[in-house]
Amino acid sequence: MSIIKAQVEAYIAYKNGLGVPLVSEGSAMRQFARYADSVGHEDPINAEIAVGWARSGVNHAEGYEIKRYEMARRVHEYACALAGVPATLPPGLIGKSCNRITPYIFTDEEISLIMCAASRMYVQQDAMKPLVYAAVIGLLRATGMRPNEALSLDDSDFDPDAGTFLVRKGKNNRERLVPVEDSTVDAIMRYRERRDGLRDGSECRRLFVVNGDKPVHLGNLEHSFCEIRCVLLNRGEIWERRPPRIYDMRHTFAVSKILSWHESGENVSAMLPVLATYMGHRNISETYWYLTGTPELLQVACDAFEQVVKGGEAR
Repeated sequence: MSIIKAQVEAYIAYKNGLGVPLVSEGSAMRQFARYADSVGHEDPINAEIAVGWARSGVNHAEGYEIKRYEMARRVHEYACALAGVPATLPPGLIGKSCNRITPYIFTDEEISLIMCAASRMYVQQDAMKPLVYAAVIGLLRATGMRPNEALSLDDSDFDPDAGTFLVRKGKNNRERLVPVEDSTVDAIMRYRERRDGLRDGSECRRLFVVNGDKPVHLGNLEHSFCEIRCVLLNRGEIWERRPPRIYDMRHTFAVSKILSWHESGENVSAMLPVLATYMGHRNISETYWYLTGTPELLQVACDAFEQVVKGGEAR
């Protein structure tokens, strides 16, 4: 088996292991391996062979060539991760791709700093905003909810006895029950106690409110988050990619959950449907988008692949 064919098959097996079978894309990648064999390329994937395959044939649209190159690049990046060497194929070498940008995965330290900074914001007009913003950010990290889902929660949607949140306004109007850990329940209980103290103990319909009883607007939350991010995370640097967003809390939750299952010896492939249901996805392919392109999960894939190889050698 040629080197590129082996790299392609390893990448396809990795994606299948995540519960995302490659059909048309897998077929195209195998065409890439056959092309490399046909031109006598015996080395691993490099820019010359990737661009050569992308532009091979006649009358191909530019977008089709870009898509081919990006497929070859993804296989190359995966192979480099397995080998523990840096990838050398840059994205967009023959044109800009419409692929999703790699999400920002927050560390626990960064989240603690962001929540602390949010709680200490000075808002002259409303003392509730710092309390609310810190609580929302913490809940997003703890549950992976979409920001609008969290902001739409009614006070009655939180059941501290059962340790659950009822998301009534999920994507495509789907409801789901979100169980949480005791630490999250305790944090929300403390938040509600402080919130009600600022509101003179009056009954509150929404879980998160500002200016007494007004709902929190996502735009205002994102604006405050951006201000905090620039102070705490940017450190005066210019971002070479999209800056971290509050929505990346959802990506962070998904990645951390996969890593925790891996570290505890769980069958990650079997648990992915559970994660998809918890996050409110219709199918596992939607969940897959939250897990691609992160160094942490590529390392997990490398470890799993090494175990497969060692098992095969033992036999």
